[in-house]
Amino acid sequence: MMKSIILTGFSRGLGKSLLQKLLGLESVRLLAIGRIDSGKMQQADCSFMPWDLAKSEDFPSLSKIITGGDSLTFINNAGTVEPIGDIGELSEEALRQTAQINFVSPMLFCNHLVGLCRKKQQKLKIINISTGAANYPIAGWSAYCSTKAAFKMFLDVLAEQEKDGGYVEVVHVDPGVMDTEMQEKIRAADAKSFPHLAEFQALKAEGKLRRPEDVAESIIRKYIL
Repeated sequence: MMKSIILTGFSRGLGKSLLQKLLGLESVRLLAIGRIDSGKMQQADCSFMPWDLAKSEDFPSLSKIITGGDSLTFINNAGTVEPIGDIGELSEEALRQTAQINFVSPMLFCNHLVGLCRKKQQKLKIINISTGAANYPIAGWSAYCSTKAAFKMFLDVLAEQEKDGGYVEVVHVDPGVMDTEMQEKIRAADAKSFPHLAEFQALKAEGKLRRPEDVAESIIRKYIL
């Protein structure tokens, strides 16, 4: 049976690894959503939909992508850790952009997706790539912690709403600390406004960062296959 999967944030890190592994699977129809078409979207069972999650006015029309099948999986992977710094010194523009990418856009997207799946009586699984930072405060990461926590709560409410035989299943996945470009940005932060900087630098130096390829394989094996 053909599996329909929507993936955001596919151009780097974990999203790139997920894309590569999903493209190699049989019976998978993949829709990759992002700012730039990587050129890999020309395959028969993969398509690209342009959407910069930082811009609410670019919200895509989804009615055409739910065309049939018994189920649909949405992997919410796109996200940003910036800005890193002290509250009171952060850029208002950067805060708005982080809120849009990490919370507002995926919230709007899921609201629309759930409504469409209900109309078509199509089951929906939402795999939210979350973080431990959604559960506890980390100095310097106020925007990241708060926006990831906000979207996690939005999905928890959705799961509560659908617990008695609804069409939606919600799964939160904390991938741990991976060797990605996001980690490069974290290691480049100012130690003054990010007290945990040395800890993250040590993880890289000691080879303790997880490979995104391994994390992607685990997610696909556990939640998709």
